[in-house]
Amino acid sequence: VSEATKDITFDRLKENKEKGETITIKVLGANKGGLVTNISGIPAFLPVSQLSSENYPKVEGGDKSKILRKLQEFVGEEMEVKVLDLFPKKDQIILSEKAKNMDKIKEILEGYEVGDVVEGEITGITEFGAFIRFPLDEEKEGYRKLEGLIHISELDWQIIEDPADVVDIGDKVKVKIVDISDGKVSLSLKALKEDPWKGAEMKYQKGAIVEGEVAKINPFGAFVQVEDKIQALCHVSEFEEKRMEEALEVGKKYPFEVLSVSEEEHKMSLRPIEV
Repeated sequence: VSEATKDITFDRLKENKEKGETITIKVLGANKGGLVTNISGIPAFLPVSQLSSENYPKVEGGDKSKILRKLQEFVGEEMEVKVLDLFPKKDQIILSEKAKNMDKIKEILEGYEVGDVVEGEITGITEFGAFIRFPLDEEKEGYRKLEGLIHISELDWQIIEDPADVVDIGDKVKVKIVDISDGKVSLSLKALKEDPWKGAEMKYQKGAIVEGEVAKINPFGAFVQVEDKIQALCHVSEFEEKRMEEALEVGKKYPFEVLSVSEEEHKMSLRPIEV
């Protein structure tokens, strides 16, 4: 590509970006980071994070090989995108598909507030949470559904290892809007569930002896299941004569002394006894 062609292309794309205009590209390739194309012979890249919610690869467990296979399905297809960034000195163009709908999404979001409860359908599950499309009402002319994310930490009060343990694709659930920012909606499933930590400070006072099952052992401590949805931490520093891994076994129950409890922070610290 000649320098003159490059200059003309970048000037045109700069004008597209300033005006917020969309352009049509043909996807030529894919890698784990996103989709590859070129504009007038100049390499252009569409990061996976800049795909629209409809095309974002919602792969259970975040398996990178599965994500790549999903992205490869777009090769040969045309996409309507906007220019996100330009780097003329490096001959690089960064594109965004989701930006084309951002104004419309922001306009629709004006009808929602933090604290609103909506009902939607789970459309995808990843290692970091679950996507949900809402509302469930039938679409009307000129009306568009929204898609938000229930972060893994907002799925339930207990510690979740795999979002698929809590929800399945196709589930109809009610969620609470906890944040609206830059056209993104953050939702919470646990906010509509009874907080299991309510009353914990009265129930588990400092010095009390509780029996709990070791759920997981990390380098910094052991997570202990005190109740169905209450996990406490027994820090590694609480083990002296025996190493933690030798003293405790996942799946077994042991007696512990309560060191501290905080309902507000949803935390409980334990000390092992008779181990």
